Amino acid sequence: MLRIFSLNGRLFEILLPRTGPSRAAAQDRLWSRLNVKAGEVKHGPAELEPLAEWVRGIGTAEKLDLLVLQSIGRLFLETFTATEESLAAAHMVLEAASSSNVVKMLVWRVSGSLERAKTLLASMVNGDLVGVIAMITGRQLIVDGLQKMRLLAADPALRSSMTADAAADECLFSPATVVRQAKTSGEVAGCPFRKGSLFILGLRSASKDAANRDIVFLSQSWSRCPAEKWVPALLEGVWTRALATVHESEKPRDLGLKRQG
Repeated sequence: MLRIFSLNGRLFEILLPRTGPSRAAAQDRLWSRLNVKAGEVKHGPAELEPLAEWVRGIGTAEKLDLLVLQSIGRLFLETFTATEESLAAAHMVLEAASSSNVVKMLVWRVSGSLERAKTLLASMVNGDLVGVIAMITGRQLIVDGLQKMRLLAADPALRSSMTADAAADECLFSPATVVRQAKTSGEVAGCPFRKGSLFILGLRSASKDAANRDIVFLSQSWSRCPAEKWVPALLEGVWTRALATVHESEKPRDLGLKRQG
């Protein structure tokens, strides 16, 4: 994991320790910047039309992936343009992080394919490694959410009854797991552990309970996701824009017929 989520000797922010001197400050700056952008996308601006169109049922899964990559990339560089090559690079790194295929991993490592994929992504956001990890992991979670939203929007009953914030909540996905390393020895529920022990936290299963929805973005944790407000706002905006057009098309049409008699 350290090898996968590092580039040119720099660790991605998700692997920096809690006590890292620059981590918290950089996280807070990005959190504040994305909160401003959350207010801009929440009401479904025109820039969300391509995603709204996809939710209405137009386009392939591959198109959605590129659209989401574009939306994330533009958070870090206004001129960012998603390409098939950059999308493939994001998929490769994500697969490497969870793959048990030792042969494939060895080939990628020896050939340098994985490093080239990370280098390409970094070059597209001026070396911002937070942007790189967002394109790798955050992209997939938003894609999963919009795929579910497309199913919700296809149901007439849900379209007429579900509010934008309820739809967004239904379409929020957290990473399946996160890893934490113990800095000291201790004990959990009677089970002792040593310093350096790794803990795998089942984030997705824990966040399904309505009382634990804050776990989706680890909102109450030191490692909270800077996009905790932007992602729900994006989903709300897409739902609002997608259904505005659908509702308009479902209105009775005035055919211009005059009543006789």
